[in-house]
Amino acid sequence: MNNEYRLPFKPGMQVIELGGGATPRFHPNADVRWLPQVDIVCDFNYPLTIPTGEYDGIYCSYAIEHISWRKVRGLIAECHRILKPGGVGVVITANLKEQCRVLAQAEEWNDDLVCTIFGDQNYQPGWDGNAHHCGFSPEYAIRLFTEAGFYEVKVFPIQTGLGSTDMLIEARKSKAVIRGFTAADI
Repeated sequence: MNNEYRLPFKPGMQVIELGGGATPRFHPNADVRWLPQVDIVCDFNYPLTIPTGEYDGIYCSYAIEHISWRKVRGLIAECHRILKPGGVGVVITANLKEQCRVLAQAEEWNDDLVCTIFGDQNYQPGWDGNAHHCGFSPEYAIRLFTEAGFYEVKVFPIQTGLGSTDMLIEARKSKAVIRGFTAADI
């Protein structure tokens, strides 16, 4: 991750993690499958079973790319909905635009390059969600989060072994009530 970036969460803030799996950084941890470290089980392709305006922060690391590209707007709108006014979301995901550039310039493809685009696809019994179903460029991410009602959206590159093929999206919810689109609009 960008060594200069510091998470915006302060002690005492209520932060929910979306997609923390077996190794969450924050609790509650919402995930699509039951694991001992998961507090809330929910399908991110549909409206979340989380109360409106409940959290100061959302942390989501390498989970949003596993949502259907047709449903990702709804998840972003749900993130906006569950944040308190003035709350902040931090989403870490792949930068598909940069990944495609790396692939197009590669003289020879290998499993690591292909995995970058399509995800690990290391399927486990009872769970087939380890493939990428959507992708983002920095510009597309900013547009989707802005359309959902976030007023300040920043993107920071994350260095990987292939270059800046991942990114961190920081999106703030206004302290005023601003209507973006909701999961019901999708």
